[in-house]
Amino acid sequence: MGDEPHMDGGILDSIVFMEQSLAQRVQAFGTEDQETVRQWKKLNTEYNISAMKFLQEDGYDTALDLLGRAKQLTTSGVKFGEVDDRRKLLAITYNNMSCVYKRRGLLKTALGYAEKALKLETQSTKADNPACTHLNLCAILSRLARHRHALEHCQCALQLLKAGNFCGANTPGLMNDFHDGVEPESSILAVCYHNMAVEHEHLGEDDKALQAYYRSVEVAGLELGPDHPITQAFAERADEAQANLEKKQKEKERGKHAKKGGGGGRGQP
Repeated sequence: MGDEPHMDGGILDSIVFMEQSLAQRVQAFGTEDQETVRQWKKLNTEYNISAMKFLQEDGYDTALDLLGRAKQLTTSGVKFGEVDDRRKLLAITYNNMSCVYKRRGLLKTALGYAEKALKLETQSTKADNPACTHLNLCAILSRLARHRHALEHCQCALQLLKAGNFCGANTPGLMNDFHDGVEPESSILAVCYHNMAVEHEHLGEDDKALQAYYRSVEVAGLELGPDHPITQAFAERADEAQANLEKKQKEKERGKHAKKGGGGGRGQP
């Protein structure tokens, strides 16, 4: 970890204090005590949030160490909370592990953790991140050139978002890396439409791509305002998609005319 960027040592010192406090609480009151469970959830959340802070500074080793501790806290023989609580927290940890490996370019490993997260979320009644997990899978699969599968996950995310399922605050890493060049602040629905547009483009479905791009602009404008940088960036991409589609249509028309002209001249000197 010596080559990693300097971070405030207070973060790790605070985590050590929380670890010691939880250990003392367990020894005194057991794992089923309500305050013990509260501290367990708080420590797990702190592991994940701190890991993502280190990731933003390229502190990969420290991030993975913290996420490893979070995983241990939910999978060890010492059981805290209800089963659904453990599944929910473990899914968050797996999602963030996926973000770390995705950032490092280890896409197949990232995909494996994201798929594990989604499986856990489908088994938990308390999971609040399925839409974000689908978007994470979309971003990974897109980079693996598996665009049809990526689009399917984006469509699943859209259905969940329309039903009112939004990303939980404990998954900060996901919000920064849904697709290359996109750094959403709050308009996750707009990002979802944007990603759908990107995947439609990859699949040669230009009309559908253009519709999705304009929906991303519309939603971002409503949620962030028309002058927000994200709204403006999405609008530029929509205009580019419109221009590209018109260019393709003109080339197609020219091709038809050229073909007709060639046919009429057949047999002439």
